[in-house]
Amino acid sequence: MKSRRLLRIRPFLAGMAASLLGAALLFLSAGSMLETQREMFFDTLTQWIAAPQSTLIAVVDIDRASVQGTIEKNWGRAETADLLDRLSKAGARAIAMDFVFSTGCDAAEPANAALTRAISGAPVILGFLIAEGGGYPRPMPPVAVRKPLAIPESWFIAGAEASCPFLQEASHSAAAAFLVGDEDALIRRVQAFSILGNQIYPALGVEAARLAEGGHTPILGGEPAWLKLANHLVELEEDGSLRFAASKAETIGKRTVSASDVLEGTVAQDRFRDKTVFIGSSLPNLGGLRATASMPLQPSVQIHADIANAILTGFIPRRDARLPLLEAGVALSAGLLVALVATRLRPVTSAALGLLAISATIGAAVAIYATNALLVDAVGIGLVLVFVLIVTSTLQFARVRRAESAARSKFSQYLPHSVVARYIDNPDDDRLAGEERPVTALFTDIEGFSTLSQKLPPRDLVTLLDIYYAEVNGLVATHGGMVDKVVGDAVHAFFNAPEDLDDHVNRAIDCAQAIGALTEEMRRRSGFIEHEFGRTRIGIETGIAVLGEVGAGGKLDYTAHGDAINLAARLQEANKFLGTAICIGPQAAAESGRDLRSLGMHGIRGFGEMELFTTPA
Repeated sequence: MKSRRLLRIRPFLAGMAASLLGAALLFLSAGSMLETQREMFFDTLTQWIAAPQSTLIAVVDIDRASVQGTIEKNWGRAETADLLDRLSKAGARAIAMDFVFSTGCDAAEPANAALTRAISGAPVILGFLIAEGGGYPRPMPPVAVRKPLAIPESWFIAGAEASCPFLQEASHSAAAAFLVGDEDALIRRVQAFSILGNQIYPALGVEAARLAEGGHTPILGGEPAWLKLANHLVELEEDGSLRFAASKAETIGKRTVSASDVLEGTVAQDRFRDKTVFIGSSLPNLGGLRATASMPLQPSVQIHADIANAILTGFIPRRDARLPLLEAGVALSAGLLVALVATRLRPVTSAALGLLAISATIGAAVAIYATNALLVDAVGIGLVLVFVLIVTSTLQFARVRRAESAARSKFSQYLPHSVVARYIDNPDDDRLAGEERPVTALFTDIEGFSTLSQKLPPRDLVTLLDIYYAEVNGLVATHGGMVDKVVGDAVHAFFNAPEDLDDHVNRAIDCAQAIGALTEEMRRRSGFIEHEFGRTRIGIETGIAVLGEVGAGGKLDYTAHGDAINLAARLQEANKFLGTAICIGPQAAAESGRDLRSLGMHGIRGFGEMELFTTPA
């Protein structure tokens, strides 16, 4: 017995071990191949759910049409100056330049002079890049620090390549415009700040977002670091980076205007009013094209705009520091549940439920991201579930021979042991031939079931019926009967079929009384009483019936046929007009030998008039 119990729980124990191992690997998976798969899932997630878009952002693209529209077919600083003047007149709140004017620094050059005047006439942010040596970009934007503050190591840079000094002096502020990709070269995040010497500079998108909302001084603090910008509290990742959702081409197209249209004056007057405008290029020779989750070559100016948009909308994809532990806990719990279910169902069914659980995990991750921008690792959790399924299913296949015992136990709830043994022990035998024998039929029905089914949701109705059938069918088995079938709200049961049962008529009547008492008590239970669960009506009759398999092909039914069977069904219906709960036919009443209460003569459809009986009150 102990050995059998051990064999029965072995798949679950193996599944539990697989769950523990999978959860541990999930928690400790940073930097592994799983981390790469996780990032790819997050990329997909950010593309499935479109991020909200701020109305404070616009992008001007120096595209091919803009370059071709110049006199010399070459975009230069004079054209940039003209563009800045027009944007300033259009009421732009701030202008973020995704260009670094680090060469040709002769202030006397006409183009440089024009650009200097244009920059000084508008709140322009000039970006800078990482480079060895170089000076400190100017002007440095304001920043306040609230201790404690854990400064990430990645914020420190060795030097900067900035625009010409006279252009810097004319600008409003300097910001870091460089972008560093992950190991797969995709741009998913940006360093929120960069530190050069004792000077600290925000990323271009961060500075643009600051000016878009009035230019309040940002506050840095926390361990890990966070950024407070106006009314926005931005939680940074442990390495001080800020993740963003890369916009799709459609979103980019809606917020972007060609520089040629601005210069030609074909853009609506209010298109740039009170907005922060990003200027960059989608051309490889003018702008940086970087790979993102959205596209293989996304203009860097659009990436900076996405970063500002994330801050302004508050929709910043992020990984909470507590998530890995929570995910490991969910993976462990779900893995244990899958292991438990897999040990109780057929491998195919458990695999289907496992796939359903994985789909539900992905669905939950999508819903959480859509509502809170939290990135939940559904891939890792799903892989743990797959691992558990493989382990438990493999062991389940080894238990095929023991499944026979489970099948006997299951089917014996509905059929006599001899019938179950006939099917299992001799599966290749011909089907059971029909035989005539006395059978007492018991049919039940729930009063007002149609009304109940209209009021209750299907799931709640099924929950009640599951309890009802489990207990009613149990009583039938206890009294020696066989549940032939459950149809809707009705139970069809036979006594003295297919095995001999002494005093089967009284066994059926006793069972009917027990069902009546049970179901009346059940109606007073929580869950039943609130929905006014109807009383159970029962019809009983006995007589000669033919038992055996009916049907062809793969759909066979072991059942009984005869007048007594049909009459029992009619008597169950007769309770409606008789006002009774149990209606007993004349033959059953006679063979029972009991002192039953007569209900008088009544006509039964298809059977004529007969005296009907019920149990004493």
